[in-house]
Amino acid sequence: MAATWTYHNPVQVFCGRGARKMVSEVLNGKQVLVVCSQRGKEQFTGDPILKGIGRGTNIEWMDNVKANPGLDKLQSDIDRLTGASFDAVVGFGGGSAIDSAKALSIGLSAKKSDHTLTHVIDNPSLLQRMHSIPVVAVPTTSGTGSEVTPFATIWNHRQKKKLSLSGPAVYARTAVVDPELTDNLPQAETIYTGMDAINQAAESIWNKNATPLSIMYGTESLRKGLKALLILNDGKGGAVERDAMAESSLLAGLAISQTRTALCHSISYPLTAQFGVPHGLACAFTMAQVLKLNLEGHPYRFDVLSKALGVSSVTAVFDDFAKRMGIDFRIREYISDWEQIVPLIPEMFTPGRADNNIADVDETKIEMLLKASWKID
Repeated sequence: MAATWTYHNPVQVFCGRGARKMVSEVLNGKQVLVVCSQRGKEQFTGDPILKGIGRGTNIEWMDNVKANPGLDKLQSDIDRLTGASFDAVVGFGGGSAIDSAKALSIGLSAKKSDHTLTHVIDNPSLLQRMHSIPVVAVPTTSGTGSEVTPFATIWNHRQKKKLSLSGPAVYARTAVVDPELTDNLPQAETIYTGMDAINQAAESIWNKNATPLSIMYGTESLRKGLKALLILNDGKGGAVERDAMAESSLLAGLAISQTRTALCHSISYPLTAQFGVPHGLACAFTMAQVLKLNLEGHPYRFDVLSKALGVSSVTAVFDDFAKRMGIDFRIREYISDWEQIVPLIPEMFTPGRADNNIADVDETKIEMLLKASWKID
């Protein structure tokens, strides 16, 4: 860690069961674009608290969000909305909905200067000074933490590449984290989004950009999340575990808002782009092995985590997590043969992600990590 460090996160957060009542207060009387999936719109309009918002607010719906939002579709939506005026953009749903809301906010603001979303992605300095439309992020999953990060992930589906918006303008103005919105989340989404939260928390700890505060957030995220997600994975649990996962996800988001993610995320992007592996699973795939690599040269970094979890071996905790979550089995539902992965290794070193890892890696080490994760001797 650096001898001096700083912290800044401008997002106003409302968190807790019932917190969604604040959405009405934040949006009252405004012209609002709500970005969500069709299922998200049904949840929003059917919710006893949220459905009343429209009485004091003018809402336009963008209810066609799909997983892994594509650049072409987002630009098409931006072009279609040209001329419309919004006081706020609401991202209601998982990471794809919130990232789409952020991208639309940026894109609509950039359009006033005749810039496309591609131009903004290619010129990230624009995001240092752009005044984007305020975003209100209301997550209905516990995973990405996008509600409190200055990042939005976009995909070029034609080129099968992951793109990113990153900068101060990408922060949401307000985050409303109400675990009750996750109570009826399907099992698969619960697990895969939860894996993302766990991995982000871990990567914020084994990160060259870590600070005492980000380590504190990441450690507490893992303390809450590891236990809760294992219970939910077993088909048990209820409000207590949902609340814990919502807080775990939020804390992980606060941590990576300062550090960015690292090697597991870098490795994951081609797996999602090429094979459709859910993002959280793709990140969790190499997590236990990346931990072991980092532990070899930086054991002190895990002292706080060991104490927080009440264990002598962090390695055993992550090995047990991988086994009980069935990561080996789940990854093979999407990738049948190790040889399918090998050609992608050169794409797995993403600058700004892989080089955040506290242990330096190259393609040879990435191949070693992948083999160990795939259980190849």
